[in-house]
Formats: sequence, structure tokens, C-alpha cells
Amino acid sequence: MKYGVMESFRMHHSQTEYGLKSESDRIWLFPKAKELEFQGIELGIGLDYRKDPLWTGDGFMRQAIKEEARLTGVEAASICLHLLNHKENSPASDRAEHREAGREIIRNTIDACAHIGASVILVPFFGTAALKSEEQIQFLIGEMRELSTIAEDKGVCLSLETSLEAPELVRIVESVGSDYLRVYFDTGNTASIGHDMVQEIETLGEHIAQVHVKDYPSRTLGEGNVDFDETVGTLKKVGFNGYLVLETPASDDSAGAASSNLTYIRRVVEG
Repeated sequence: MKYGVMESFRMHHSQTEYGLKSESDRIWLFPKAKELEFQGIELGIGLDYRKDPLWTGDGFMRQAIKEEARLTGVEAASICLHLLNHKENSPASDRAEHREAGREIIRNTIDACAHIGASVILVPFFGTAALKSEEQIQFLIGEMRELSTIAEDKGVCLSLETSLEAPELVRIVESVGSDYLRVYFDTGNTASIGHDMVQEIETLGEHIAQVHVKDYPSRTLGEGNVDFDETVGTLKKVGFNGYLVLETPASDDSAGAASSNLTYIRRVVEG
């Protein structure tokens, strides 16, 4: 397994939720992540996406990220589309204009991933975009059939994260029938919803593309209810060998928190 961290780990003073204070902050992440001994970074795109040069392709942001990844050896592992948690951007909405917005957001992000070398896009459905009906699920399946074809052409995997139980997620993924649509598993969210961690991982199995690692209710690993020995052991059992991405809370010492959480999860994984 490899170890990654979300870019929000050091954004306590950020002006926008999961956003960036300046373009240089995003580039700074790579040498900082290397210093902390992470192997990858999960970048995020928030509600200000039309002003985000990673999403738009304007300027030199994509090339700069690719170059920093090359220089530091820290991968741009994935991109998280936080803004899809708003129904106005949801590809599972019952309104055509919302689905079109989601389609555009994901298409541009696939292109961004292809440029910077990222291989996974987190496609979440929480907040006002939570999946609550079969109609939404069918809209989602239809959209993912089209978008997964585009993703396959670019070598990018779309990965769904929802509050649905594992059998429902497997049904969605298998209905689409693409190797480029999988699932993003989250340890803290699974615990907070009350799903059985082991059963969820075993059911999802090979469909898991990437994993968010946090505890619950505390996000600090080892201070909540998640049994990480059992969780990691089950991930190994189903053959998962991708990124464990730390969803470390931003704070006045976010880098320190990220480092201590990395030490914890490495000890669990590597013994």
C-alpha cells in the first residue's frame, strides 16, 4: 500500500472550504509532502472551480504540478470533487441542468488528471446530493456509463463515495460495467454511518480503488472507534494495494497532525 494525504491538511486559514489561498500553495504541497514522507497527494476542487486553473487548464498550474511531482517523487495521486456534494452539480440529480453541470465538472477533471498524472477521481454523493432514491441511482448509472468511457480513454478511474451500503454500490458499479468505475472507501464515514467495516470491505473487494483514512468521532487515528488493525487486515485480505489517503483535519499544526497519523497507519500496515 502507498500513503497519501489530502491537500486540505494544511489549509486551516484557507479562504474557501477545501479551496486554495493562492496558486503557489498547491505547488508548495509537494516538497512538504515529501518532507513528511508521503508518497502522494489528493488534490481537491471546490465550489470556485471555474476560477481554479487545475480544473480550467488555464495558465501553467497543470504543468507546474506535473513538474513538482517529477522533481519530488510525490505523485498527484487523485483529485477529489468536493463540489459534487451540492445537488446543483450532481450527476445523479433529477434535473437535467444539474446532471449536465456534473458531467462538465467530471469531464474537465478527467482531462486535468491526464495532464498531471493522477489516476483516480473521487466522485462523492453527500450533503444535498446524497443518493436517496432509485431514480437518482438510475440517473447516476446512465451518466457513469458515458463518463467512464471518457475516463478509460485517459486512463483515469472514477471512484464513487456514498452513504449506501456495499451491495448497492456493487450493483451500481456492475450495472455500468466498466473497469474505470470503482468505489472510494472511507473508514471514518463507514464508522459514522454504522456500517460493518469488515463486511463492507469484503463485499466491495476488488471494486475499491482508493481509501480515505480517518477515525471517528475523532479524526485522529487511534482516538476513535475504528479498529485499524482489523480494517487494514481486511483490505489486505481482499487484495487492496492502492493509496491510503489520510483525511487529516486542518489545524494550527496540520503538518504535525498529518505526520503523526502517517506514523500510526504505517505501523499498522507494516507492523
